Amino acid sequence: MSTVATSAVIGNPRMSRVFTVTATDGQYNNAIDSVTSTAIGLSMPNQTINYIQATSANSNGVWRILSSTTNKVIRQGFVAKTGYTCPASSAIVPLAIMPDYLFQVYTLAVDATANQSNVLALIDTNRGREAFVATDVVDATLTPLVSLISNLGLGDLLFGATMSKVQVQVETGGFLTNMTVVLGDGGTVMTQTGSVRLPTAGGKSALTKGLFNMNIPLAKGMALNVTTVTA
Repeated sequence: MSTVATSAVIGNPRMSRVFTVTATDGQYNNAIDSVTSTAIGLSMPNQTINYIQATSANSNGVWRILSSTTNKVIRQGFVAKTGYTCPASSAIVPLAIMPDYLFQVYTLAVDATANQSNVLALIDTNRGREAFVATDVVDATLTPLVSLISNLGLGDLLFGATMSKVQVQVETGGFLTNMTVVLGDGGTVMTQTGSVRLPTAGGKSALTKGLFNMNIPLAKGMALNVTTVTA
């Protein structure tokens, strides 16, 4: 499997720490303090952080803060391409770091097959935030996203919840043509169009190629599809 260098500056207006890991693509990797070689919970216990500037060389990835005691995911966000991040886009709602917290990074390599892309997404509902993925997405072909953890589709994992926001990240250089929410019988609920991501010319964000707000109750069998075009 391929690996990629990742780094995250995490802190508040008074202090920060740098966390690094050579991440194996396709799995969560524990990042540690670059000076003390300890997890975030031991490096920054009881500190309240308000930004996470996470980057990787291939720029397709998500981060999460996880309780090692309960395995509960506390926060999740996107990784930017190394050299293309800023405090404004990396701000988070303040979070007090507990001693059992881990900071983890999940990355995907650029798809080696021509005319195919890898895609990650973060989906917000009234139950929280979930990471979704689609690999080997063929150009101009509707492809469903599935849970990064359970491999379940949108409606099967989150039925009964209300979806409020979808953020989509396509591999470096790729275009998000659109994202579509569909019913179990194939009927379309919503279609919204996407774009490119910085540093690609025309991009508006270093983190996503589409941020879509909505208010959709989720039922069994519903799916979230994406259509992409490679660079």
